[in-house]
Amino acid sequence: MISNDNAGENGPYTPQVAMAASINTAYSDLWHVVAGRGSETVANNVGQIAQAFGVDTDAAGITGPNDMQDLAGVTLGQASLTVGEQASMLATIDDYGVYHDPHVISSITRNGVPTPVKITSRLVFNPDPTLNQEEATQVQYAMSEDTASYGTAPTAALSNGQEVIAKTGTTENAESAFFIGAVPTQALAVGMFTAEQDNKVGGESLNNLGGNSQGGFGGTWPAAIWHTYAENMFVPLGVEQFQPPVFTGSQWNLVPPGLRQVAKPHKHHQDGGQPTPLPSDLFPSYRPSGIPTLPPFGGGNPQAVNATAAGVAVGGVSAALPLALLWVRRRTRGRRGVIRQGPGRG
Repeated sequence: MISNDNAGENGPYTPQVAMAASINTAYSDLWHVVAGRGSETVANNVGQIAQAFGVDTDAAGITGPNDMQDLAGVTLGQASLTVGEQASMLATIDDYGVYHDPHVISSITRNGVPTPVKITSRLVFNPDPTLNQEEATQVQYAMSEDTASYGTAPTAALSNGQEVIAKTGTTENAESAFFIGAVPTQALAVGMFTAEQDNKVGGESLNNLGGNSQGGFGGTWPAAIWHTYAENMFVPLGVEQFQPPVFTGSQWNLVPPGLRQVAKPHKHHQDGGQPTPLPSDLFPSYRPSGIPTLPPFGGGNPQAVNATAAGVAVGGVSAALPLALLWVRRRTRGRRGVIRQGPGRG
């Protein structure tokens, strides 16, 4: 049974707020809609879309001999994706549903004649280019509030008001933590891992990293690292605008009519303004605390941090569309574990 971190997170949510606040039950419901006629359909849909995003689904455990395609936890991030796969996935959403093979060389020149590198590209959401782009804007919209005050990574918000599409991720025992975030032309994924990925209670943990009890949350150190890099590399690019979302398909509402509360229309804040507040009962009152502030990128003094019995590896991939710049220190796949993505674990 899928549950949220605490009963206070139960209740009606819009998809956008559920994404920002990391509400497990909302996205397990969406997973069942994907199921259609049963878990076999889920297996096909989940595996196929992951492969379209460039994920090695066998290595991640989504497909293969020990697949988890029919487990609801796969919708909460239970599969083991690399930092590079996370960045490629985010870059695809950022580029309006167009996937590009990750690469670091754009061309090779010999005797003064450039030879472009062959890069595989494909439409991910829909074979029709227009529908593919429209569906991508819907995903961007759903991911656009993680840095809001009620999201799991408010401190990752950029100082110039640039809109960011983003998501945090944290494993149950805090052995791995992620923050992925993108502006219209740049996508960056930051992942942190303990040396041992055994998913055991009492094992190595990112909690207390740097003396911070919430150090294992994706909205803590990974978001702080992302923010420091983005402030120095993305903010100088100026404020860029995402395309307004184009909503297609039919409406699906699980909330009984008597419990529905109509929110003010959400302003897609391309102008750098603040989003229109939503009714308070549509999202929890969680506010992260103790979020670290890092020195400017390339400056300041190195900070010594300690995790509980852990050797920590940090990796990141920055994708400037469609060119990718890798700065990964360690490529790793954590062992599968139960993902808790409620606000207490985002």
